[in-house]
Amino acid sequence: MTDAGAADGTDSAAEDHRAGWFELFFDLVFVVTVSVLAHGLHGNPSPADFGKFLVLFFPAWWAWVNLTLTVNLFGSASARIQGMLLAAMPALGLMAAASPAGTAERAWAYALGAAWVRLVLFLIWFRHARRPESPLPLWRPLLYCLVPAGLWAVSAALPGAWRFVMWGVAIALEMALLAIQAGLGTAPYERMSVEHAVERIGLFVVIVLGESVFTVVATFEEHFTAASGVTALFSFVVAAELAMIFFVWGTGNAERGLSRAQSGRATQVIRDTVMYLPFVLVCGITVIAAALGTAVGEPHHVLPAGARWALCGGVLAFYSANAAISTRYGDGLRNVLRWYVPCLVLTPGMLLPAAWLLPAWGAVACAAALVFLLAKLSKWHTRSRVAAG
Repeated sequence: MTDAGAADGTDSAAEDHRAGWFELFFDLVFVVTVSVLAHGLHGNPSPADFGKFLVLFFPAWWAWVNLTLTVNLFGSASARIQGMLLAAMPALGLMAAASPAGTAERAWAYALGAAWVRLVLFLIWFRHARRPESPLPLWRPLLYCLVPAGLWAVSAALPGAWRFVMWGVAIALEMALLAIQAGLGTAPYERMSVEHAVERIGLFVVIVLGESVFTVVATFEEHFTAASGVTALFSFVVAAELAMIFFVWGTGNAERGLSRAQSGRATQVIRDTVMYLPFVLVCGITVIAAALGTAVGEPHHVLPAGARWALCGGVLAFYSANAAISTRYGDGLRNVLRWYVPCLVLTPGMLLPAAWLLPAWGAVACAAALVFLLAKLSKWHTRSRVAAG
């Protein structure tokens, strides 16, 4: 690393393998975002509630993952990058504050927050693209950052459904550019620090798991009964097993898979497993947490329909994302199916009927048994594959 590169923060982040304290501080705003959005899924969420959650959570995730990759490539040690991240935090806070009515009367504020984030990204990337030695074309930050920022800003003034059409166009443009760049092998993923990327996504998952634990404990505090305590204990088992799967086996597999993809210039694999599939995994954890909170609050009642679908759908989303990530990293389909097929069979065959017929504490107990079984299957097959290799 040269002194000049360290001074302006545009050096390759491949030498910066650990997340710094500033990035952890930056993530605090996402604790609020996840908490606010998850609140709308408690109780008996309707299909419209799930749709609203996805519509509002994806732009927040997209902003976070783009900022994270930007820091990964350019580092966070310089005062300039830190200043840019600080400038982005109020925008993310605005999106979080607008989220309860983000598809209604506060949609304009949510849109302006999204535009603000993209403007910050543009300033960082455009400055880098202007450097004579930069391989990044000038059109990339213009089309990927500045144009979507304008679309989000314009959408704030549009009426009704036209606003959401503009949101979709803005995100579709960014995704299309990523697909084109990955297909041409010109994406910046080749300079990415694998260790940093895995650690940052892991920290985001910690945030979401922490929200699930907070929800369970806070609900138990409000309903301090023996039945709620038992349900909270089973809920903790669910969260702990999901964490075990992700952090004990998932992160190690991610480092190996990303390193292979990077050395093989498989930019599409990196894009999918860093930017897209973790969103599905995080959504699964979030909706599971909402269902667990509902169960702890009313352990003797059968879960309402929305909570039943949240519990079962969340488990399927979590394991489906893990299965897709594993196959993208080159794990044999037969090995993945050995633990994924039981999930596909037992979730609708055991967990859904339990959630439909048993009181809430019984449904959560079945969920705990299911994720425990799937964790053991995953652990056993991982060890068998390592021993065979």
